[in-house]
Amino acid sequence: MQTPVLESTLAAHPDVTIEVERERSVGSEETVQLLFWAHGDDHDGFEAAMADDSSIAEFEQLAEDDDRRLYRANYSEAVSAASSNQVWVDLGGVLLDAVGTRDGWEVRFRFPDRDAFASFVDWWQDNYDTLSVDALYSSGDDSGGMELTELQHETLRRALEAGYFDVPRRTTLEELAEEFDISAQALSVRLRKGTAALVENSVTEDTI
Repeated sequence: MQTPVLESTLAAHPDVTIEVERERSVGSEETVQLLFWAHGDDHDGFEAAMADDSSIAEFEQLAEDDDRRLYRANYSEAVSAASSNQVWVDLGGVLLDAVGTRDGWEVRFRFPDRDAFASFVDWWQDNYDTLSVDALYSSGDDSGGMELTELQHETLRRALEAGYFDVPRRTTLEELAEEFDISAQALSVRLRKGTAALVENSVTEDTI
């Protein structure tokens, strides 16, 4: 999924991975606000790029934890007006998670039915024309936990084959990231989310 949100910032800092906590409309509901973690090493450079990013009107750092910082950012007027936020909210959608890198965004939504999902896809393709669906699940297929996306499944499978989970490891995060042509930070987030989905599906209240 491609959007103008932080596009120039991520292009200038390809090693940064953004992990969204929340996206919502604020104030008069004409401004869209993003709460997100930025994973990376050059936080000062990232903030300088974000200050020059035309998609962001203003931002504030809220917290810092190891190699990541938590930010609250308001979209610019133009980006807020073109945002999909009110579209998926009106369709009854819920943003489950979103991860952004220089290559685009991996996003998971929950919609009340497939008609609502189809309406969102139609809107997105009419406005941005760059969206691919990796996986689609119905509530009847859900065991109560999160579902692995195709990218998460492939990443975990390859990490297992390459010996990333062996002790000692037979490959590194950087070597795996090269295979997928993404940054080590992006791969780390994908592995963590994929592992969390597997654990949530395997270790439920019924099995404890």
